[in-house]
Amino acid sequence: MVLIVAVILVMSVFIIQNDRQDSITGNAVTNTQVSIIPVPFSNCSFDLHSGWNLVSFYCLGLFSDRNTVLNSIDGNYTMIFTYDASDANDPWKSYNPSLPDWTVQQLSNMNRFSGYWIYISNDVEYFYPGVNASSNIPLYNGWNLVGYPTTTGRPVNESLHDVSFSILETYDNPADTWLQYVNGSSNNTFSTMSTYKGYWINVSSAQAWLVNKT
Repeated sequence: MVLIVAVILVMSVFIIQNDRQDSITGNAVTNTQVSIIPVPFSNCSFDLHSGWNLVSFYCLGLFSDRNTVLNSIDGNYTMIFTYDASDANDPWKSYNPSLPDWTVQQLSNMNRFSGYWIYISNDVEYFYPGVNASSNIPLYNGWNLVGYPTTTGRPVNESLHDVSFSILETYDNPADTWLQYVNGSSNNTFSTMSTYKGYWINVSSAQAWLVNKT
């Protein structure tokens, strides 16, 4: 099953009239050619456990509708939070499905760049039919809550080889434990970055993190 993506190629052509290389108006015209490129679907599928889960979704776009993204776990979660480091005045964004319709919910779209805290009331399997793409994640001075948008787990020092960071943290729900990787330390409590995990990363300067999709 494929998602059809159109790549638009614009080529200059000319209409010849009375030995003149121009259009009726005297200006060059363009012709649009459409090339069809198949892109395979890449589905997210993983387990969420009762309590707080720190997760990410590699299969999302950049502005995916929240209700569509969370449809497979509808009725099994009570709160969701993310942290937008680009919004220094109000970085925490949230959604609570139990609030009335007139309430302004700050988290209306979700993306593959971000990490999310989701409170699950009952163990449930998550599923979303999406696509997979490489990502260039912006990082801001201080703490950032990021996703890990790739299908391949890698050692921290390999995943972040081009990023200047001091601390990387994630949360293990089944063990109810924080895991920490301090750059340059030999006493880290985890060493591999994993698909579907969300991560807190601390950097001292604005930069970008390139994550290959596989």
